[in-house]
Amino acid sequence: MRFFDCAAAERGKAQMKGGVMHARSRAAKALAVTACLTISAVPLASVAAAHVKWFATCEPSDNPIPLRAVLTERFWLFAALFTLLFYLACKVEETAVGAFLTGFFDRTTRSLRDRADVLLRAAAAVSFALLWAHGTVVLTPELKGNAVWLSAIQALIAIYLAARPTLPAAAAGIIVLYGYGVATYGLFHMLDYPIYLGLAVYFALSVTDNPGFHALRTSFLRWTVALSLLWPAMEKFLYPAWIAPIAIEHPELTLGFDLATVTTAGGVVEFGLAFALFWTPLIRRLGALALALLLFAATFDFGKIDAIGHLMIIAVLLAVVAEPGAANARCRPVLALIASGTALLAAIFLYSGIHTLYYGSWRAALVPIMSGTALLAVISLYLSGVAHALLRIMRRPSPRGRLARDVTGASGGALMRMRPTGVVMPQRG
Repeated sequence: MRFFDCAAAERGKAQMKGGVMHARSRAAKALAVTACLTISAVPLASVAAAHVKWFATCEPSDNPIPLRAVLTERFWLFAALFTLLFYLACKVEETAVGAFLTGFFDRTTRSLRDRADVLLRAAAAVSFALLWAHGTVVLTPELKGNAVWLSAIQALIAIYLAARPTLPAAAAGIIVLYGYGVATYGLFHMLDYPIYLGLAVYFALSVTDNPGFHALRTSFLRWTVALSLLWPAMEKFLYPAWIAPIAIEHPELTLGFDLATVTTAGGVVEFGLAFALFWTPLIRRLGALALALLLFAATFDFGKIDAIGHLMIIAVLLAVVAEPGAANARCRPVLALIASGTALLAAIFLYSGIHTLYYGSWRAALVPIMSGTALLAVISLYLSGVAHALLRIMRRPSPRGRLARDVTGASGGALMRMRPTGVVMPQRG
């Protein structure tokens, strides 16, 4: 008996080892496919890595191209590629490869994670000091202002960031500059830069020792930097002509593709990496790392202006890479297919609708805004678990049906008990 028990144990171990090896093999294949898709898609986003409005003459009040001209076969092809890539990345996160990558990030970014607050304060101080030294830029290269009081606020922000007790004053200064941008350029234009609102909230909550507020400030900053990258990505779809001057000046970045392909691919990749910042820990860390590398690489082609403008964004992205964070239990890979594709369409509809509402007629804006809001509602229902609860309720039988089933079951049981065990069949003849 002891011999047979040992043999069974050995067989169990062999089967378990084989299962682990099979799982790792599948994970490795999924990771390889993900890497190939990423390598083939990321170069097409090189033009989109630089902020379009910083290097081309753009008028936000111009009418975007019609939505039917956006939703072409080329768009659906790249959107399908993005959702497939996002799904595969989520599948990898649940495997041994995902656990290995998570541990690797945790080990290699421990020092950065402990100094993330210092990194963000230093990057913001350098950024505002450079703006003060320039003298004509408010927050980003395209926002101009020559008033002396603007330069004074920028210099004070850089000084206030040096000490923890004065961080709320620095946050107030950032809000003042953002408000000046809204008053000068309009609210719709400033929707490109919610990261500065995130920085203001982050620094304002830095003076408290409450862990809940610390977690909130980190998440809010991540959300705002994601929106700051996601929202301008819509310009690649709705204003493809804005990319033309950049493509002409830097033809090597297009890889020989036509302008329509480059703008569509660039918009999808930029949106996809920004949307990843809203997802599970490993996905958002990979997305933040890819975005940081793209923005850093773009500085070699677009120069100092791009470096100064993206300095703060790169610092925030590095902080996201170092932050493990918490995962939503309902962010399953299958849900990633629904949420990612739906969010892409919702963003396009909302951008078009809000632009029409701000610069045009509210009647024309009604349909795209309602469409985008409905798509966001679908994502919210899935992420909150409400949709799953409704499906369970719909599948549950009604009380009358349960009563009839119970009565039928009880009657059937009684009949079975009354049924004779043997049946005598009549014989002929």
